[in-house]
Amino acid sequence: MAVLPSCLLSSAALPPRLLPSITEIQESCFALVYNAYGLRLDQFHVDNLTLVSCWVPASRGDKPAASGAANPAANLAANPAAVPAKPPLLLLHGFGASSLNHWINQLPAFSRHFDLYIPDLLFFRGSFSRSSRRDERFQAEAMMALMDQLRVERCAVVGVSYGGIIAHKMATLCPARVTKLVLGGAGLMLTKGEVQGVLRQWHADTPTDLFLPAEPRGLLRLIRLGNNEAPYLPDWLLQDALEVLFENRAEKAGLLEESLKAAEANAEDPGSIAVPHMGTLLVWGGSDQLFPLAIAHRMQQHFGSSCRLEVIEKGAHAIQCHSCIHVAT
Repeated sequence: MAVLPSCLLSSAALPPRLLPSITEIQESCFALVYNAYGLRLDQFHVDNLTLVSCWVPASRGDKPAASGAANPAANLAANPAAVPAKPPLLLLHGFGASSLNHWINQLPAFSRHFDLYIPDLLFFRGSFSRSSRRDERFQAEAMMALMDQLRVERCAVVGVSYGGIIAHKMATLCPARVTKLVLGGAGLMLTKGEVQGVLRQWHADTPTDLFLPAEPRGLLRLIRLGNNEAPYLPDWLLQDALEVLFENRAEKAGLLEESLKAAEANAEDPGSIAVPHMGTLLVWGGSDQLFPLAIAHRMQQHFGSSCRLEVIEKGAHAIQCHSCIHVAT
């Protein structure tokens, strides 16, 4: 077995900017995979302050709607070519990811059944806003405005973790525009005790320390939290990923603060959580160490008979790493 030289195991082995970013090379390879599945990357000004980056079907020959378009049904009538050949599906990624690295394993299953729309949530990779808002409604409204730009009147929505929280907010704000809802490991209700328990278990001082790591060992801890395990990764590779993927740290810290505040308020008063009117599927990892399965059962009970729970046995929090063919069909 070949042995890596010890110099490669040190972060000092790769001085900044002297070698290409491994993470950026990986993302370029992922982008080629997205292209192979018929997707292209576009950017959309959804308002005067906000730019959203989104992977859309390359077969769409239409141009984005003018900023502020408010009538997607009229847009569709005026431009029949924009009507998708397959049902549209919006995929929303989790907090520690982006559109590229989150959904790469799901493209084969989902692309067979749906026209895919895969955005970066605000402050992740290519999406940004000069607005001071950081609440979940702000994200949801931006995603609905994106759908307006894309002339998609109604769509199914799948969101994992933080993306699931935004998907739920979209479904309750604009129920007529969401046909089906899939929430994967989306902790809509989380008590302060549960938050503190996760921090103690993973030896983190604050949620920001856990979810926005500033050093390689912290990122490795986050990977293990999401996957219940992690391969050996040298510090220089983790540092490279931190520099590329964890941009806009102050803005993301604000998103995290608002999301945890909302989850704790929901746990104190579950009746305040809006119940989606469309069919809802909860997909949960049976071994989720961030949002335990008990949270999924509480959500299912609150949502009622229109909600179904499917548990991936031995699945971790990052359920998108598992097969989702049963969801797509």
